[in-house]
Amino acid sequence: MALIRGDAVETGAERRLLAEAEAALPAVLRDIRPGLSTGVSAVEQDGRRFFELGTTADDRIELRLDTAALPQPLLARTFTNTTTDRYVVQLADTLRPELAGQVLSREVGELLAVRDRATVGARVPLDSLLAPGATLPAHPELSDADRGRAEEFNYLAARMNDADLGAAERLDARHRFSELVDESGLRPRSPATDASHAIELYATDIRQDVVRPLLRAGAREAMAELARPVERLGSADARAVVEARAARAAEGAAPVVPPGFTMPGLRPDGSPVPRAELDRAAAEAAERRTSLSGRTLEELRARQAALPEGRHPQYELMIGGGAAFAARSPDMLLVDARGRWHVDPIEAIVQSADQVRHLRQSGMGDPYQFADPRQRVPLPALQLWEDTAAVRGPLVDGRAELRVGAEGRLLAEISPADGSDPVTVEVKGSPLIATGIPPEIVPGADRQVPTVPEATEHLADGLAALGAPETTAARDRLLSLPEGQDRAAASLAVLADAGVSDSLAASGDPRVAGAMETLRATAAWEEARAAAPGRVLMGDEVGDGDYDPSVAKDWVIAGVGGAAIANAEIILQARPDSRVFMVGKDAPFVLHNDAQYTALRAKHDAEYGGDGRLVTFSGRYLGAVGTVTAPDGRVRLAALDSSGRSLGVEGDAYVACLGRVSRLPHAVDSVESWARSAGGEVRGELRFDKDRQYLGYRLEFEAHGQRHACDVTGAASRMLPAHVFGREDTARLAVLNDKTTPPESGNVAAGFMATALQGSHLARHTAAEREQRQGPPSTGGPNGTAGATGAAGPGDAQRAAGAAARSRSTPRTAPGQNRPAAPGPAAPPPHLRNRPGPEPGRGRGPGA
Repeated sequence: MALIRGDAVETGAERRLLAEAEAALPAVLRDIRPGLSTGVSAVEQDGRRFFELGTTADDRIELRLDTAALPQPLLARTFTNTTTDRYVVQLADTLRPELAGQVLSREVGELLAVRDRATVGARVPLDSLLAPGATLPAHPELSDADRGRAEEFNYLAARMNDADLGAAERLDARHRFSELVDESGLRPRSPATDASHAIELYATDIRQDVVRPLLRAGAREAMAELARPVERLGSADARAVVEARAARAAEGAAPVVPPGFTMPGLRPDGSPVPRAELDRAAAEAAERRTSLSGRTLEELRARQAALPEGRHPQYELMIGGGAAFAARSPDMLLVDARGRWHVDPIEAIVQSADQVRHLRQSGMGDPYQFADPRQRVPLPALQLWEDTAAVRGPLVDGRAELRVGAEGRLLAEISPADGSDPVTVEVKGSPLIATGIPPEIVPGADRQVPTVPEATEHLADGLAALGAPETTAARDRLLSLPEGQDRAAASLAVLADAGVSDSLAASGDPRVAGAMETLRATAAWEEARAAAPGRVLMGDEVGDGDYDPSVAKDWVIAGVGGAAIANAEIILQARPDSRVFMVGKDAPFVLHNDAQYTALRAKHDAEYGGDGRLVTFSGRYLGAVGTVTAPDGRVRLAALDSSGRSLGVEGDAYVACLGRVSRLPHAVDSVESWARSAGGEVRGELRFDKDRQYLGYRLEFEAHGQRHACDVTGAASRMLPAHVFGREDTARLAVLNDKTTPPESGNVAAGFMATALQGSHLARHTAAEREQRQGPPSTGGPNGTAGATGAAGPGDAQRAAGAAARSRSTPRTAPGQNRPAAPGPAAPPPHLRNRPGPEPGRGRGPGA
């Protein structure tokens, strides 16, 4: 097991918390899994601190400890990767260091339970038997979280009996053990004289029977002594339980719960869709979505016909969706292009069910319903979840672009996917935009000035600054060029005049040089596409299925990242005799941790023992695309370096997967132009909830004394456009992205799980704000908008997250309760609250 310090420790308190966790880890492992603690050794490598651990050389796992801002009431969160045996435990950055050992015992116990289950391919129990308020099922069994709680009992029992600890510390552990018994449903709460006491006693006996085999001797003895009704406890133990119950009762009301919807993936009778019926269920959900889209268009047109000229129906609006459907209110009109996972030719996402196990907390779906723990989650499951969630309110399958109307109103022009006439709506409030990841960059383009419009702007400014007559004339010609595919080449022609080009070359502005690089790279790209139609592609074209696999046998993929390997899989599956040559720098660490990368290379890369159809050329720095004429006269495509020299990699087709352009969503292009052309402002601000969870960013456009705002969430919010946000925000988001999806998990911040969880946080935040303004929200959306099987909604996200949180013995937060601006001690549950410290000179402190 490797313990790696977090790369972004921001405060001394976090450093102390991690140090306490590291110090407590050996004791935690000794108390909950003695066999794993053999051969613990500290290693420093590549600037990271490791603790390697395992029973044998072939049975070693890695664990990284980190801190993070976690949503209340979580005190910790664990990412599991049973594919690569790498795990990350994040401790809440507000957790008091002396509590690290107990919290760590629960998290390590849970991840070991996940690993043990995946090793034998066991079914995944989802409902926690030991969670507060959990009902007793017909066939009781322990969830992974329950098994983590059992290890928490073992840890506390070991401390109760540790002679090296002082009496106060041992008593503290005893009280925490007893409070954990109470919270886990292992002790009746009603008095013996109450009619419900016998039923509760029966349920607690069942729970004790189920959990007992997981307890070590000391914990079994403590359970037998303390898991009794309060009236049968000793006076000190009884007083501690009564005080803990009073403290929990004083914690306040539950958090705000937005309107709820049934979790996607259920049949009309409420039973889960079996795996064998997934394709049919996805097709039926798609039909319901198409039908609702048609009805919504009819309603929009009918409402438009009843309005005077110049006015349009008013709606709250969401543009785009996917996993971000978790953020949508049922009152919102949804306009979504039904892209990404609906059109991608790949068979499954790149993560396994274990790697995205937190998805269920968002209310968007249960990955274990359609995949085994180490199996990748199939695409029809995502399609089913999305289409089921989409029908919880009015929707139009299509695209929408925002603009400011003549009277200053914010309008949305909707282009339906069915090819019917566009419709216009007036936007109420701030629209929510979740249009996904931004477009890919052209090979060889400068990353600071990645597009032709940006290059034109910087070059125009540079020419104006020179002030010479010839440069001013060149600027005017440059700005008058029409938009279109050939603008890069036309711009280069304008700037080819010796005096102009020499003056630009002498400019000290690095953006001018970058702009020229982007123009040359884009012109080369457009030339290659013209010379080899259908064989020079952006990775998104392959990922959207908008390509013909038969046009080439040998494919060059520029890039070795996630998009590149996904496209390689698509191409290799589509044509059995195809070969793929991936060329670029080094594959990012996260790629080595997903469920796709190593398996695909093992199947097709000769270096990994594969059939040789996939060849990777790493350590190469790519420039623009090149063209080569083969002996038979056919144009072939070549990978070039930044100087235009061949890298020795050629093919019949070329696919660019070199990263993405950090830009605003296309849906706001017209609004941005409205503001900037009038000399107005475009401002951006990162948005967070009270628990410091990143919700996306807000845009404000101001001109002519008018102001319009838009909220961006989901994958679109994970890359900040540099012309709106500064370096400080960009650096802050980079740290947040790594915390949201640690690379060891095989996930990325723009991925499905992270987006769904972000959406559920946004839904709760929006519901809390609305309740503060208007009172409790109404339930349900417009009549007839929900499909027969229901749809995912923020209510499910709240309930799922709440259940997960309660299973970890964490407190709840009252509506509107604010946290301090600066990180401070979190209010732990009763069994984790302050206890008397060790007696002076007697033993070591908690977790030492």
